[in-house]
Amino acid sequence: MKKYFILILTLTCFSFSYAQAQSTVAKLMYEDAEKAFYDGDYRSCIRLLDETEKLLGKSAPNILHLRIMAESKIWEADPYSSYEQLERLRQICDQYLKNYDIKGLEGKYREVYDLRDKLPKVNSREEFQQWRTQSIDKENAEKLNKIVTANNLVFVEGGTYMMGEDKHAHEVTVSDFYIGKYEITYKDWKQYLTSNDKNESVMNYGKNDSYKYWFKDEDVYWFYESLYNNSWDEAMAYCKWLQEQYGGIWRLPTEAEWEYAARGGNKSQGYKYSGSNNWRDVAKKRLNNFSNNNLYLSGGQFKPNELGIYDMSGNFSETCYDYWDKEYYSYSPKENPMGPQKGKYRVSRGGSGTGGSESVYGRRKSTSAVITSFRVVYIPDKN
Repeated sequence: MKKYFILILTLTCFSFSYAQAQSTVAKLMYEDAEKAFYDGDYRSCIRLLDETEKLLGKSAPNILHLRIMAESKIWEADPYSSYEQLERLRQICDQYLKNYDIKGLEGKYREVYDLRDKLPKVNSREEFQQWRTQSIDKENAEKLNKIVTANNLVFVEGGTYMMGEDKHAHEVTVSDFYIGKYEITYKDWKQYLTSNDKNESVMNYGKNDSYKYWFKDEDVYWFYESLYNNSWDEAMAYCKWLQEQYGGIWRLPTEAEWEYAARGGNKSQGYKYSGSNNWRDVAKKRLNNFSNNNLYLSGGQFKPNELGIYDMSGNFSETCYDYWDKEYYSYSPKENPMGPQKGKYRVSRGGSGTGGSESVYGRRKSTSAVITSFRVVYIPDKN
């Protein structure tokens, strides 16, 4: 304000009337308000408009219109901030539409009318809170649906079940989560490498050049030929990449989550394999020589399980979040067990496609002898 006061004094000294000097300063201040608006500094814009009106002793169509535009930008950035903010914007829109529907302002009048028409029609703080809650819930549902669709996820409602088999059976409770409908594909992995400017070829992750023909189909499942913990780190890096894009928690499934999902969650029919008691319904048996004729890698070609999840028995074994401990079942917590605190290997679950023995409760440690892929788990942020 100091520079504008000095300008008034200077102009007055050069034979301007005080009113003319104020008008000149108000014009310059309005121009600064316009600049603040186009710079995205909407609060400074409003403050400068306040000072402009004080100098003029009145408002004007251009001043009120710019104020409406600045207030609308603030509101649009956070429409749920407060009922008072919404009411202030509604009132100045009404003021403009009532007083300035005049020739030459038709375009701006229509702009303000359209803005006023899209403001939520609430008449009290209580109604505002109800609208706010409903709107946020709707936005979150739409956002979640986009994430689920883009990543082929299946919702698994939490529950309690008997994990393991025979003498190893023990009661476990897991919370709600989303899990991949399919294992990660070659296309998924390629996108991950490209998005992170990783220059290495996807082929670098397989030791044998003869495997390259497997990847001509981008829907083929991705896999590691040799695992140990370095490949677990790579899989978790992939999950972190997803987390950076979508928020929430992304990781490998815990062993308890994996088995619960493989069994069909709360829709389980008690099958031995994931989706059937017949191995041939859910997977293709292949030999150990990995020839082109007996290798089957493409996802979703067989019967899904009760939740609509594919290939949890068959194709590759899948790496879980947990460290491996053969005796872990004897001391694991009941609620959402995450595995031992340390270990040399990770848990591998599901079928490797080498026979019919990969049941929903079968488990092994991930060693270099196990060809393994993975699928992701997603847990949305709590609002």
